[in-house]
Amino acid sequence: MTPMETLLDIIQNFTAADVSSSDESTNLRRDLGLDSLQIASIAGEVEEAFGVEISDADAADAVTVGDFLRLASQEKK
Repeated sequence: MTPMETLLDIIQNFTAADVSSSDESTNLRRDLGLDSLQIASIAGEVEEAFGVEISDADAADAVTVGDFLRLASQEKK
């Protein structure tokens, strides 16, 4: 499974929207209907799945799927 597929699987657990056609430019709030609490929860799941640490500020600043993909690919904790 690619990092993008893993990330989309995580995001799918938090939205009723179909994420299968999402790409790096997909907006978490506007396109997928996620709120700040869901985005914070996604950050926690991404930390666990990818073995990284995501600060609360970085999670709050994440606007797109690509933002989370970049956070997931940062240096391991």
